[in-house]
Amino acid sequence: MGNGDVRAIVLDIEGTTSSIEFVKQQLFPFARRHMPAYVRDHAAEIRHILDEVCRIGGNAPLSPAQIIQLLMRWMDEDRKVTPLKALQGLVWRQGFESGELRAHVYDDAVGALRRWHANGLPLYVYSSGSVASQQLLFSHTHHGDLTPLFSGHFDTTIGSKLDAASYRAIAASIALPAGAILFLSDHPGEIVAAAAAGMQAILVQRDAAPPLATSAVVIRTFDDPALPGIPQRTAASASAAYSALTPDTVPEYLAGRHEIAARLGATAAHWRTREVGDGNLNQVFIVQGPSGSVVVKQALPYVRLVGESWPLPLSRSHFEYLALFEQARWAKPFVPALYHSDTQMALIVMEHLAAHIVLRKGLVRGIRYPEVGKHLGTFLARTLYFSSDLHLSAEDKKGGVAQFLGNTAMCRISEDLIFDEPYFAAPMNRHTSPQLDGIAAALRRDVALKLAVQEMKWCFQNCCESLIHGDLHTGSVMVTDLDTRVIDPEFAFYGPMGFDVGAIIGNMHMAYLSQPGHEKTPGDRQAYQAHLLLQTESLWDTFQYTFSQLWRDHVADARGGGIYQPRLNVDAPDLLQRAIERRLTAIWNQALGFAGSKIIRRILGLAHVEDFEAITNPDLRARCEANALQLARDLLVQRSGFTDMKTVIDAAVRYA
Repeated sequence: MGNGDVRAIVLDIEGTTSSIEFVKQQLFPFARRHMPAYVRDHAAEIRHILDEVCRIGGNAPLSPAQIIQLLMRWMDEDRKVTPLKALQGLVWRQGFESGELRAHVYDDAVGALRRWHANGLPLYVYSSGSVASQQLLFSHTHHGDLTPLFSGHFDTTIGSKLDAASYRAIAASIALPAGAILFLSDHPGEIVAAAAAGMQAILVQRDAAPPLATSAVVIRTFDDPALPGIPQRTAASASAAYSALTPDTVPEYLAGRHEIAARLGATAAHWRTREVGDGNLNQVFIVQGPSGSVVVKQALPYVRLVGESWPLPLSRSHFEYLALFEQARWAKPFVPALYHSDTQMALIVMEHLAAHIVLRKGLVRGIRYPEVGKHLGTFLARTLYFSSDLHLSAEDKKGGVAQFLGNTAMCRISEDLIFDEPYFAAPMNRHTSPQLDGIAAALRRDVALKLAVQEMKWCFQNCCESLIHGDLHTGSVMVTDLDTRVIDPEFAFYGPMGFDVGAIIGNMHMAYLSQPGHEKTPGDRQAYQAHLLLQTESLWDTFQYTFSQLWRDHVADARGGGIYQPRLNVDAPDLLQRAIERRLTAIWNQALGFAGSKIIRRILGLAHVEDFEAITNPDLRARCEANALQLARDLLVQRSGFTDMKTVIDAAVRYA
């Protein structure tokens, strides 16, 4: 089997990616316990499934009690009957959605799935369980939602797993020669059938029993050396496979992704596509169909704001996918759902937040969002805590750091545009001129300020504390009155905990200080300014409380984090509270400096913000910007003087 032969992988579930014990000891007993009540309570809506049960049972009319009795017998016999599998999937859905069930997937399987997907290799599932139950399982695992890793799912509606014709049908559906597909399963009969269809087939034997008598290649885990290496996607191959989409070509691309096409409904001819990207880097399409809509975000090989003279690697799309994937593990209500990722095309397909608008635009308009501070504080606390050494083992934390080490180009943008270029006469800098000429020149001569900013750059480049969003501002948050979603984490990497916290605090203060420029009559935004300060205070208070509570709640976890382990508390019961206070103080000090850095770069650097840019009177805009610059300098140079959010708010009020 040549290493370059594999162009897609099809995987079994039970015994292959997931433990047989989980299926036998949790899933099947759960279905058996809840099936009778489910059939009785939902008989009308599942009538078509129950009719199929009767047909397979001999076409005789069956009472609900008889149907339940037959289903119980089929479960005892482990029958691979489609209506039974469909009903089990519906029952399991209730368990997964309630949190009573959480799926097991082997660690080595998760690592391999992520590597293969990162290399642009399409992954599929073929299981006797229904497609719905497969998706349920992989979307509710201890590793988070894994469904974006897969390009498709197959169940017994395509045919028996012991019939070679089923595997030929899968190859036809995938549109690849059977010989280019690798099938992995723990069932020798399935391996024989797949091989007979021409697929490459490997038997997965995870237990320690003597190897089965078989001519097939046998592996113990997905890290087994006997598993053929999947060719790495080279820069040349990635470039050859990439093409920038247009509104005309997006539907054609999505039509070949069956699950997305089903979500949109009808056919590509019935879909409407429009390009809505107004950011600095990427193109974004909204695709609407009769049944639903999705967002397609594709990276361009250059900075869109500047053009082809500033090239950027397409790999940033993959890091964005990884970040969204990880954020959804710990803060799922606050990120958009992922539907598909294509490494070669440098794109992701995700939930269309049709009812939401960009937070920055809402703040410019003076719209109140009463929950946004609490939501952002919760998002920050959960993503920063769960990706840190406080929760992760040292091994897992280092593995997380390694996943994002390649995102150097995006880090370099931050390093240059935030910490360096606003402080010298960089060619692409701009500011409100001539009104701010003197202030800009004074800041370039300000040694104390430059020292403080370079300290923050040192922290940014050397403190690998947690997975950070890397570009969290009010333009990367989508909101409604009661819902908040964080988007666009393509700058993500493991960095200082205070960076994201400070970035969003700095943006909220820019929104606050820009409000006089959006008044229709003098003073008509004062009440709204008070609302913004209240939300900023709520953000930090929620972050502090949630972060502390997560630490207390998880300190005794069996797994435990790599630092401040519970065994240290035995003889020092006060350690936990002291540790929490010290860590929050460190985050606060970082956040102050990063908030100031973010404010300055948005006024004197390359990329500006609508908060100020929408102020059409240049004199008024410059006054608002000058106030923000004064606050930013204080936050950087006099950090020790700001002991809590109230002291920051008091300073902002003085400058307003």
